[in-house]
Amino acid sequence: MSVKQTYQWMEKAASVNDLAPHLLPLFSGADKKEWKPILGMLQNHGMFRHLKDGVRTSKRLKEKGCYSHIQKEEAYLKEKWNGPDVPIVVLPVDERNRKIRQEFGSKSGLAFRDKMFLFLSSDSSNSAVSALMTHEYNHVCRLEHVTKDEKDETFLDTIMMEGLAEYAVYERFGSSLTAEWTSYYTPEQLDFLFEKRVKPNLRLTRDSRMFSQLLYGKGYFPSMLGYAVGFNIVKKYLTDHQQTVKEALAIPSKTFLEATL
Repeated sequence: MSVKQTYQWMEKAASVNDLAPHLLPLFSGADKKEWKPILGMLQNHGMFRHLKDGVRTSKRLKEKGCYSHIQKEEAYLKEKWNGPDVPIVVLPVDERNRKIRQEFGSKSGLAFRDKMFLFLSSDSSNSAVSALMTHEYNHVCRLEHVTKDEKDETFLDTIMMEGLAEYAVYERFGSSLTAEWTSYYTPEQLDFLFEKRVKPNLRLTRDSRMFSQLLYGKGYFPSMLGYAVGFNIVKKYLTDHQQTVKEALAIPSKTFLEATL
């Protein structure tokens, strides 16, 4: 079974740190001493921080049948994109995080080549979970086709990956379930932002401080800048070329830029 029964972890946990023995084996080659950085990374991407909140949310997700719904979604998406079988870890979201509430609808996720995490609230509807699953599992499938090491990924690679994943949501559900940030800017504004803010920085790597500032729109950059521009470029490219998300999984990042010419 790919969907980990994490509610069982939560029922037995006396603190957030008690999740470490369950999480460490998912990170191949990780030393036992690395449990704190791993928990910190997951929390930085939306995992709950307060055990009492997490236990309450986890119980509610189990009662709502969230785990069985995710299993059905996994089967559907694997067949749709001929994707890999990876562990899916469902954990409560940090509902106190204002940015996650506003930008991501009180849900978040994190995908790797060999696993994915879904951070959900007790109010997460099945449709919202399906949208998040679609986005994150698309990352897994994209990573299966892209062989770069994470340290070598450029800003272009990242915004194309995020754009394709959210376009997968759009392709499947239409605009009703796409993220709020897909409608923050007009096409004209997005073209301007690409030329002035994004294009000069396409070769940035993750070790650059500006990478996350541009991606999420921190500081003086417009909110969710990289995500919004990436989605706009992917949407243009796939519409112009009449291609599906499945056909686009292996398209090189630079090829998507044809849509900006």
